[in-house]
Amino acid sequence: MNQLLVCCLGLLMVACTSKKPRTETKTVLYENTIHIDSSIIIPSEYTAYRTADNMVIDGQAVENAWSKAAYTSTFIDIEGVKEPKYKTQVKMLWDDAYLYVYAELEEPHIWGNIKKHDAVVFYNNDFEVFIDPTDDTYNYVEIEVNALNTVWDLCLNKAYRFGGHANDYYEIEGLKTAVYLGGSLNDATDIDTFWSVEMAIPFEVLLQRKRKTVKHPKGGDYWRINFSRVQWEHDLNDGMYSLKKENGKRLPEYNWVWSNQGAINMHLPEHWGYLVFSDHLVGKEATEVTIPQVLNKQVAYALLEQIKFGKHKSLLDSSPQTMYQLNQLEIRQNLFDVVFLKTYVGFELYIENLTSKEQFVINEEGKFKLL
Repeated sequence: MNQLLVCCLGLLMVACTSKKPRTETKTVLYENTIHIDSSIIIPSEYTAYRTADNMVIDGQAVENAWSKAAYTSTFIDIEGVKEPKYKTQVKMLWDDAYLYVYAELEEPHIWGNIKKHDAVVFYNNDFEVFIDPTDDTYNYVEIEVNALNTVWDLCLNKAYRFGGHANDYYEIEGLKTAVYLGGSLNDATDIDTFWSVEMAIPFEVLLQRKRKTVKHPKGGDYWRINFSRVQWEHDLNDGMYSLKKENGKRLPEYNWVWSNQGAINMHLPEHWGYLVFSDHLVGKEATEVTIPQVLNKQVAYALLEQIKFGKHKSLLDSSPQTMYQLNQLEIRQNLFDVVFLKTYVGFELYIENLTSKEQFVINEEGKFKLL
C-alpha cells in the first residue's frame, strides 16, 4: 500500500497548478467496507476468423465459411439469472472491409410492424449489436433490426448514466443487413421455427467514429461487443399481433444477451464481451490471444460503480485532495489495494494488483489507464 500511496501523491503534485490552491493532502482510512465480489463481470470472448468467400448478405448462412465458423454460447438472460424461453446464437467472420454477423433466433411467432428506418425498433422483437472498437466505453455504436429488416443505427458519445446522448442521425454508411424467415411473417395461423439476421458492418466507418486512420483491424486486435435480443409477449386481436398489456400497460420485455450484463441495461459497455480478430482463415488452427488487463479493468469498473452510483457515494462529499485508503480486496485469487483520491473535478481510484504487480487508475468518467 505504501508504494501505491507514493504513486498517488506524486501524481497529485503533478496535477496541481497555479489555478488551484496547494493544500495539504489528507490520507484517511475509509471506515466502511466495500464488497464488489458479486458485481465482477468477466466478459465472454469470441474469436472471429477471416473469410475468403464472396459473402452475399441474404439473411442465410449458406457460404462455406459460415459452416466452419463456430457459434457463440447460447444467449442468457440479461441479468444472468434466468434461462431464456427461446434459443439465440451468433457467428462472426471478417475480411478487410467488413465484420460479418449471423444471428439465428428461435421463434414460433414471427411478427413485426415497425417499418420506418431509425424508428425505435425495440418496440418489436429485435436483434441488436453493440460495438466499441477501442475498449474505452466511449463513442460506441448500436444497430437494431426487426423481422421486417427495419434498421435503427445510432451512436452514443458515452453511456447514458454518465450523461451520454444518442445520435439517431448517425448512419453507418455501407451497412448491409438482411433477414431470413424460417416461417411466415405476421401469420398467427401457423407455428414458425426461427428468423435469422445477417449483417456486413463496414470497418472503416466504425473506425472513423473512433478517429482511427486504419481502415480495418489486424490479427490480434480485440474489440468490445455484445448482442441483445429483445422479446415481447404478444396478444392476438382479430389475427393481428400486438404487445401484450395488463391493466392497460405493456408488459415488460425480455432481454437476452450473449455476454452477461449483470443488470437490465445494455448501456454498460464495460460488461460487453470481447471480439478477437484472428488473421487465420476460418477452419484453420490459430494461436489463442490473451486479452490484457481483463480482471484489472473489471475490478476498476466495479469499484467505480459502487462509488459513483452505489452504496459508497458519500465519498464524493470529501474535500478536494483528500485520500481514502480503502479495504484490501481479494478477487479471483488476486489481491488489490485501493486508494480513493478526491479531485477538484471528480475523483480517481488508484489500484494496485499485488498479485500481478500492476498499478492502474480509473476516474469518475470511467477512463482507465495502466500506470
